[in-house]
Amino acid sequence: MDVKTLAEVAPRDRFTRVCALTGAGISVAAGLGTFRGPDGLWRLSPEMERAMHVQLLPGNVDALWSVWGGMYEKASRSGPTVAHRALADAGASVITQNVDELHQQAGSRNVVEIHGSAGRARCLDEAFCGWTGRADEVVRTDPPQCPQCGEPARPAVVLFGEMLDPDDLSTARDLAAECDLFLAVGTSGRVAPASWLAPTARAAGAYCVNVDLYPDGELDPAFHVRVVGDAQDVLTDWVR
Repeated sequence: MDVKTLAEVAPRDRFTRVCALTGAGISVAAGLGTFRGPDGLWRLSPEMERAMHVQLLPGNVDALWSVWGGMYEKASRSGPTVAHRALADAGASVITQNVDELHQQAGSRNVVEIHGSAGRARCLDEAFCGWTGRADEVVRTDPPQCPQCGEPARPAVVLFGEMLDPDDLSTARDLAAECDLFLAVGTSGRVAPASWLAPTARAAGAYCVNVDLYPDGELDPAFHVRVVGDAQDVLTDWVR
């Protein structure tokens, strides 16, 4: 079932434990592109392919900083959108596929970044050094270097070929299982591990809603309903 407002199917005052899964769509209003489609980063950024694969390290560190570092800088300048702020105002726990840290900037306190963060960095020599810290600690040098050992540093995002952090996945599963309202915003939620979060929430008794401006095909059976609209409008109206 598709509806136009979140309030009509999930009034804010009926739920006390809200969990939101967010994807690239929630950050478009901050000037950040989605990955797919005619205006997606896959087409518009010639360095995107080099910035996605761990097996290309260390030869693609420059592309990592250009793509992910550039994305983080743009997010920092733009700041969070009203949709980010709405989730923070609602006290929602957030599981995000984004690496821009806009949820934290908006004031959300319980955020799980399953794909890492472009605002953080780590040493390439993980076996012997293992340093991790804020990205601004390493971008003072060109190229960025680990402040602990001097080896090259990279953005702490999860690339193709890398494992997701098992602690983050465990926390995400717990948040989905403990909520009474599960929202998927700016993402279809059809790609693992996001694809098992809505089923986990629904199996535990949560009401599950997909907020999608451009629905693609039938509603995923894990969701009770789909709200067709811009997350910036849908979430602010819902919180209000």
